[in-house]
Amino acid sequence: MDALRNNPSDPEGQDEPQESELDPILKQLSGDVLDRWHGALFSLNPRNPDAARHFCTSARELLSTILDRFSPNQKVLEAMPDCDTIPSGAPSPRAKTRYLLCLNGMPDETLEEFVEKDLENVVQLFRLFNDGTHGSSGRFTQAQFLSIRKRVEGAFTFLWNINPQTLQIAA
Repeated sequence: MDALRNNPSDPEGQDEPQESELDPILKQLSGDVLDRWHGALFSLNPRNPDAARHFCTSARELLSTILDRFSPNQKVLEAMPDCDTIPSGAPSPRAKTRYLLCLNGMPDETLEEFVEKDLENVVQLFRLFNDGTHGSSGRFTQAQFLSIRKRVEGAFTFLWNINPQTLQIAA
């Protein structure tokens, strides 16, 4: 009760959130997004029996946040009315990423192939997240979490870099 009434201090020995290559990017988006990512990283503690659910939920939301922010559903549907959609009728993550590529004027066929394969990998990553969030606790090993973390960081950085609006945020 004292901890709730007073200004509680951090417990001794508690690990600090890990720094990430995404920190500078996420700071530009919002403090909430940065906190969510640090929460995802903090959840990767090997003593956390529910690490998969915590990390996967936050990481999936981060990827969705950047797609939703820079590829709003209505704009994607207006620009690409026949795009892939999810069951709710909203554009799929793949469609939102294609929209970003179109905004960036990247019609190169070789790039399209690369992006198509990368997007498929990201879609598989979302499926993996679904398994982690709806499956049993402890579903992934620490090495697997680190691999998923690197893939999330890579996907987020890729989406950030193909977004023509990021230059406006950085200014």
